[in-house]
Formats: sequence, C-alpha cells, structure tokens
Amino acid sequence: MAARTGASIGVAVTITILGALSLAFFVTTMVFYGQAQRAKNDLTEAQESYDDFISSSQREQAAIRAILDEARQNRQTVVEYLAANRSELIGNITGDDSTSMTEYRDRLARFDDANEGALFDLLSRKNDRIASLNEQLTEAESARQAAQDFAQAEAERVAAIEASFNETAGRMQANMDDYATRVSYVDGTIDNVEEKLNNRIDEVRADSGSEVDRLQNLLDQTVRDNNLLRDQLAALRGQGKSDRLLPLNEAELVDGAIDQVISENDEVLISIGRKDKAVLGMTFAVYSTATDIGVENAEGDYAPGKAVIEIVNVQDDFSRARIITQSQGNPIIRGDIIANAVYDPKKTYKFVVDGLFDIDGDGIARRHETDDLAALIEQWGGTVEDEVVGDIDFIVLGEKPTLPPPPGPGAPVAAIQEYVRLQREIQRYDELLVRAEDASIPLLNANRLQTLIGDFPN
Repeated sequence: MAARTGASIGVAVTITILGALSLAFFVTTMVFYGQAQRAKNDLTEAQESYDDFISSSQREQAAIRAILDEARQNRQTVVEYLAANRSELIGNITGDDSTSMTEYRDRLARFDDANEGALFDLLSRKNDRIASLNEQLTEAESARQAAQDFAQAEAERVAAIEASFNETAGRMQANMDDYATRVSYVDGTIDNVEEKLNNRIDEVRADSGSEVDRLQNLLDQTVRDNNLLRDQLAALRGQGKSDRLLPLNEAELVDGAIDQVISENDEVLISIGRKDKAVLGMTFAVYSTATDIGVENAEGDYAPGKAVIEIVNVQDDFSRARIITQSQGNPIIRGDIIANAVYDPKKTYKFVVDGLFDIDGDGIARRHETDDLAALIEQWGGTVEDEVVGDIDFIVLGEKPTLPPPPGPGAPVAAIQEYVRLQREIQRYDELLVRAEDASIPLLNANRLQTLIGDFPN
C-alpha cells in the first residue's frame, strides 16, 4: 500500500513536472514565435529600408562594390562614405558643403556653357581662357609700359627743347634789349649830328646862294656869247652847212638837258626820269649845245662831251646824277644838253629769260618765278622772247637747275619724265649761255636786270 502510494505520488509528480515543462515549452515557444515574427517583420522592414539605398542587383555592380570597399577601408558605412564625399564635393564646388543638390543645380544653370560637357572640361576651358587672357594682359601691360616709357622720354625731350628754347629766347631778348639801347643812342647821336649839319648847310647856302646865282648867270651869258661868236666865226670862214656832208640831225641825239647844277655835291639834275626809262647807273655825255654833237673823224665817232655824268637817283620826271669827269675851264651849266648813243626812250628792248629766280625774296629760287620775272619785264615795257634771234638785246639767266641722280630701272614713269624735263632745261640753260657769249649779247642776272631798269615795277 505504501509502495503504491509512493509510485502514485511519483507518477503524479512526473505528470506535474511534464505538464509544467509542456507549459513552459509552450510559453517559450510562443515567446520565441513572437520574437521570430517581430524579427521577421524587422527583417522585412530592414530589407525594404536597405532597398531604398541599394538593390540586390546593384550590389553586384563594380562601381557599387568599389564604393563599398572604400567605405570599409575608411571604417564607414556606404551612406556615411557617400555623405562625406558629397559634402566634400559640394563644398569644393560651391564653397558651402551644406548646399543642396537643387541649389547646386540652380547655381550651375546660371553658367551659359554648363551643359556643354563635364564640369572638369568646363573648368579646363575656363582655365585656358584665363591663361589666354593673362597672356593678353601681360602683352597689354608690356605695351602700356612701353608707351609710358616712350611718353616719358618724349616729355623729357620736349622739356629739354622747351628749356633750350627759353634759354635761347632769353639770350635773344637780352641781345634785343642791348641792340635797342645802342640804336637809341645812335639815333640820338645821328639826330644831333644831322641837326648840326643842317644848320651848317643852311648857313652856307645863305652865304653863298646869291654869289652862286650871280656867277651862274654870268657863266650862262659868257657861254651864250661864246657860242654866238663860234657860229659867226664858222660862217666867216666859209664852213657853211650846205658845203659838207651832214651827219645825223643833232637834235635827234639830244636825250635831255641839265636843269640845275648842285656845285657843293658835284651833282646835277637832268630832265629825264623814270617815265623816260632812265635807270640807275646810266651815263651821259654833256655838251653845251646840240651843234657840239658831231662826227669828228672818218670812222664816224662822235666828239667827246665836256663832261660825263652818271644817274644816281631816278624820279618820275627828273633824275639826279653825279659828275664823273669834266673839262677844266668849261664847267657844266644849266641848259647844257645830255646824250647817250645807246639810250633811246622810244626803243623797246627784247629779252630771253631762263633759269630759276627768287623774285618774291623768300630765299628760294623756283621755276614758276621765271614767269613772274617775264611779267615784270613786260610791265616795265620790254618784250620777252622764247628763242635767241638777231635783235635780242639781253639774256637774263637765273640759277641753273640741279639734275638729281638718274632714276633706277623700276622707277615710276612720272619720275623718268621729270628727270628728262630737267635734262632739257639744263641743256637749254647751257645753250643760252654759249649763244650769249658767241653773239656778244649782254648777259644779266636778276640783280643786274633790276639795276638796268632801276627797280622791279609794282
């Protein structure tokens, strides 16, 4: 009984333990099942979240695996590695690693050529452009510096010229002041001397005027009486004009008369002037009467006069002449006549003009001023011929043209024509010079012509 009771108790205990174990196992199974469900749900959610970052197919791509390897080497997750690289890249590009991709794209769209290639290509082109602009800037800077140096040099040169000019102007002004002082002194001295001389001349004229008039009248009367007696003596000797060969009419050889004798200056006033073509330097023989002009030998030479005078000043209606020579005991008196075998106020002289002349006085002889000189000659009353003919009176030659070096083979036609023209002008100049010497034609330059006609007419 006791054994049965113990066995029963053991079975009951065993059953109880089994029941407890079953219950515990059930509870444990339920607990693990719940955890397994939660784990499964978590795994599903994790898989879905993982797929949001990368799919299973993408994990096998070489680029993804390279990113994964780099993340593992840096002990980072892929997301952390990508986020860090993104921040670094955005920061390098924009300067702010917090810039979003939308902001980055907006900023990138502002560049005109942002879509024309990779960003590195864009930067490379920009760098090339910047390098090219820097080279241009360097060249421009060099040119600017050169221009600045040249401007500085020019400024220094102008300053030096200005300083030299001011120095020269100062010296010239000082010289002009000195000259003005000297001129003022000389003017004062001349005025004083002139006043004294004029006073002395007035005194001499006052003292001698009446005596000169008396003697002049007496001399005039004596000459007239002498001429009358000479004519009477010739008539008494039978030297009548009808018995001999008469020369040219003496009256036709008379060119003018002595209007006044200025004894103190050995000068006379004659009745011909500029309107009669009287010129400076012209000489005349002085005779008492027209009958004294006659042929004295078989050669037809005329007798010399009692005096010779030379014109020193020409006015319109009269001229002043100095006495060069005169006979002793037969002085010049008022009323004497003058004659020159060459002078003829009715003759028109002919000229040939060639060469280069400086008529306007600017110091430069030019070809076109030859025409100006020819116009002056014609205005004076002469004629200008192109060639030397038998009745040419004067040849007027200016400066000889200068022949330049002959033009080369490739010279322009105009240069060759100009060279040939100058050759012809020089040849004509030389021919006129030879013909003037061969034909004994008087040869004049511009100054001698001016002396011949007295002055260039205005």
